[in-house]
Amino acid sequence: MTKPNGSDIRAANVRAERQSETPGGAAIAPMHPDSHSSAEPAVETPVEARQGFLGVPVLAVLVAGLVLAGIAGFAVHFAMR
Repeated sequence: MTKPNGSDIRAANVRAERQSETPGGAAIAPMHPDSHSSAEPAVETPVEARQGFLGVPVLAVLVAGLVLAGIAGFAVHFAMR
């Protein structure tokens, strides 16, 4: 593994500034992946390092899974009677 040099870190800082939130609570444009650093270890911004997005779709999947598990539990409970 090689140590990231100063230009890789500066490039990551520039990408982070471009990806930072806008002042005053203005809407943020959809986040798209940028070209990544080839340094070892990788020098990434927080947006680039994020594995996925949280929010309503994730919550909906979790709630739906819980509801389906509850329905299956009731079905098994009453089938064993």
